Amino acid sequence: MDIKDASSLLAKNWGVKGELSPLPSERDINFKIGGKKAYVLKIYPKVDADLKIRLNLQNKVLIFLQDSSIKVSPAVIPTKKKKLLVTPSKNTAARLLTYHQGKTWGSSSEHSGEQIEELGRLIATVDKNLSKISITKAERKSLNANFIWNMLQAEKLLTWSSKITDNQSRVVVEKTLNNFAKKVLPKLKKLPMQVIHNDGNDYNIIEDGENLSLIDFGDMIYAPKVVGAAVAAAYVGLKSDDPGKQIAQFVRGYHSVNPLSNDELLLFIELVKVRLAASVANAALQRGDNPDNEYLSISQSDAPRTLIALDKSDSNFLLYRLRNAIGLEANPNAKAVRDYLLTKTATNILSKPFDQLKIVYMNWSFDNKDIPRSTQALEELKSKSGADVVIGYYCENRNVYQGEAFNPAATNARTFHLGVDIGMPAGTEVFAPLDGVIELFNNNSTNLDYGPVVILRHKTGSGVPFWTLYGHLSIDSMPSWQIGKEIKAGQLIGRMGTEEENVGWPPHTHFQLLTDLCGMGIDIHGVAPKDEIPLWRGISLNPNLILGIQSGTDAHARISPASIRSERRVVVSQNLSLNFKKPINIISGSGAYLFDEQGKGYLDLVNNVAHVGHGNPRVVDAAATQMATLNTNTRYLHQSIIEYGKALTSSLPDPLSVVFFVNSGSEANDLAIRLARAATKSKGVVALKDGYHGHTQAVVEISPYKFLGKGGAGAPSHVAVAELPDLFRGEFTGKNATEKYLNDLKQSIKSLKQPLSAFFSEAIVSTAGQVVLPPGYLAKAFEIVRANGGVCVSDEVQIGLGRVGDKFWGFELHNVVPDIVTMGKPLGNGHPLAAVVTTPQIANAFNNGMEYFNTFGGNPVSAVIGQAVLEVVYDQKLQLNAKNIGKYLTEGVKSLAKDHPIIADVRGSGLFIGVEMMVDEKTPATKEVAELMEYALSKGVLLSCDGPDNNVLKIKPPLIITNSDVDLLLNVFSDWLGSR
Repeated sequence: MDIKDASSLLAKNWGVKGELSPLPSERDINFKIGGKKAYVLKIYPKVDADLKIRLNLQNKVLIFLQDSSIKVSPAVIPTKKKKLLVTPSKNTAARLLTYHQGKTWGSSSEHSGEQIEELGRLIATVDKNLSKISITKAERKSLNANFIWNMLQAEKLLTWSSKITDNQSRVVVEKTLNNFAKKVLPKLKKLPMQVIHNDGNDYNIIEDGENLSLIDFGDMIYAPKVVGAAVAAAYVGLKSDDPGKQIAQFVRGYHSVNPLSNDELLLFIELVKVRLAASVANAALQRGDNPDNEYLSISQSDAPRTLIALDKSDSNFLLYRLRNAIGLEANPNAKAVRDYLLTKTATNILSKPFDQLKIVYMNWSFDNKDIPRSTQALEELKSKSGADVVIGYYCENRNVYQGEAFNPAATNARTFHLGVDIGMPAGTEVFAPLDGVIELFNNNSTNLDYGPVVILRHKTGSGVPFWTLYGHLSIDSMPSWQIGKEIKAGQLIGRMGTEEENVGWPPHTHFQLLTDLCGMGIDIHGVAPKDEIPLWRGISLNPNLILGIQSGTDAHARISPASIRSERRVVVSQNLSLNFKKPINIISGSGAYLFDEQGKGYLDLVNNVAHVGHGNPRVVDAAATQMATLNTNTRYLHQSIIEYGKALTSSLPDPLSVVFFVNSGSEANDLAIRLARAATKSKGVVALKDGYHGHTQAVVEISPYKFLGKGGAGAPSHVAVAELPDLFRGEFTGKNATEKYLNDLKQSIKSLKQPLSAFFSEAIVSTAGQVVLPPGYLAKAFEIVRANGGVCVSDEVQIGLGRVGDKFWGFELHNVVPDIVTMGKPLGNGHPLAAVVTTPQIANAFNNGMEYFNTFGGNPVSAVIGQAVLEVVYDQKLQLNAKNIGKYLTEGVKSLAKDHPIIADVRGSGLFIGVEMMVDEKTPATKEVAELMEYALSKGVLLSCDGPDNNVLKIKPPLIITNSDVDLLLNVFSDWLGSR
């Protein structure tokens, strides 16, 4: 079919006009339709009953994905008669899909690790959703039909592998396919099956800026999900000299969305190789049948090279990369080796144990501008400190290596030291710490290599092998070395070499503990790529497991922000979010500022935890002093808990006088629920809409912000939700609004299916968008609650300890006295400290014979930290500062609002401020607030947002900020408003 016929078909059936241009395809005819909306017209010239089933199934799948809010794949466009598939002539078919703008993945020569992970997440998202689709027997039969791209049928490729003209490629393809048939396929068939896309090749992935799309569902099959993952992974390393690295990056992204099992992981690399083998074999077949189709040659120059590279790679090392990618320790044997060494005393590697030697550490890191690099420099370091031995750190990021592989400008530069250096004079004897056998040795005489080096093989009590490496020994040590020679613990291995023997290094021994040689033999990395440190930590363990140097050997050098972010996806739960499009790597804080790894400062207007400033010296000193003196639990008498408890309750009105110390605001509110139930013998709770009180199960159940939000299960049977009294955008505004909200509270109490136990509220509702309760509401609400037999809980976790300026506690703004007060974030200035204060009557009701004990709550360190924070607030009059600076900030924002109506409301008290932004009277400025936060970040100001529409800037900085800090915010805010 030509363009003219296609245009006619398009107009007749879909009423769409536009410029048509042909697109490459393996089997069908495709046209792109340009215009305001772009489409793809797909025409199938030879359609039988089976293909028609497959085409209808493709439409079914695409509609299913669209209905599941998966917008990363094409949508099917119905005809004017609402048909999804039309028949232009006998045995033909056509359909229209949306066109995803962008460039193909394969058109780019290189992709970052982040981009490859994103591709993994894309494939995982699609196949995870496809696992939920129901298919008929006929549809499943069509997915299992004979098909050269169905990996479950890959053994058939051997029928035409002889057509591969390159001998090396043919040998590897046949080796891969035979191994698949004998060893892999039987295991693969035992895995759960589902519909998979099966064709995530580099020309079916569309890149549009940061967005990725997956097209062409024509190769779908019914197979284990790992097949679909392996198919896509096969293409990510096509242009790489180290494809295993890119494959692992893909797996990390995939696993973060659709976790892979250990059985799937063990098969993964072989499945990738099978897909590459299929690509090579099928290209040879199809080129013979259709030599003029250029589409069939796409990726074919890269596929055999990548397959050969993977075939040559050490299978263990490839697996270790995958294990590390999904958050497991790289070598599964590492734990057994570590456990063995933790229960075994090794023989001294030197003539004396390290605890009888004075140690000085050498610093060869990038942080040291004066590296003691020569023999003389190390001797001077040792002499000045009076040390017997110099120790070089494990996992130190070093600035002492030369050569292309060690270029620090490269993201994969090998600069992280994997051994421990033991520096002594040349000729110092080195002894075997454990029984072993000489595995390998050599004189690596290249400049700045090891010189003489030997590797011993050992085994755990259960027979798990591991190795120790000794580099920079003397040449005269070598004559006694023989492969397979047994070495007993305490037996002489060799002597430390001179700088000349060590090919440029001062006398020392590089001692390394290895769980595998990774196919590298004597050239196993002694220095790791800086972008794969967690991987190598799981292969080359800290040698101090053997050395036993009590002051430690691990430098814990910083890894890159990109590596941290990547590792975080598999080490930390995915429902723990990060701020900003490109999260910042914060490494220190001082006062009201945080600092990234480059030393750039950010004014912190978000952190109401660092109440008296980041790194407050008075708080730090109190913590360090007490930690060095004593830290234990509350079963012993200790003065600090009494002093702090009394100081805290003295800040509250009578009769709030009994304190319980806990570790977080969530725990405080959890305990408050128990106290209320004990006092009332009831369970019902009323909470305000959009309120949040913590993350424990009991507290999530009384937090509408959570149970009515994404992932929430709705209000539990013992909880009622009262309307939030928001006079700006709430359910009721204007005249008599407060009375209406109080009536709603009464109805909420009546709606409870069991008697009322407690009413939870903040005085300024934080997650709702810093909504200030209207005058008179809280006082009347407390009366209503108490009249119905409940107790009143004031949640001061966010706003207490002087933050609101006019009063020390938020509830005092409303002239009320709660029955229970919960506190948290600011109490410890970053230390996990929280508290619950209540009346003697409620505390007595809780004392029912069941002991309340909290292991860490009220410990001496926490108590002195809390006391120090409280005294800094008092001594530096930070409540007054919150009042004055808060007023200055609020007035400044209100001034900006006069010329910029997007600033719709400015509210709060002291330094707990909300700035609600609206595009118009009914449209929250959600997108604009997000843009402002990113702009402010670029200017060194940290902002965050809250509210159900995320359109309220929340400003809750350390109480020590100054007018000049506020001026910075106002200038940034003004510049952004002016740029709109």
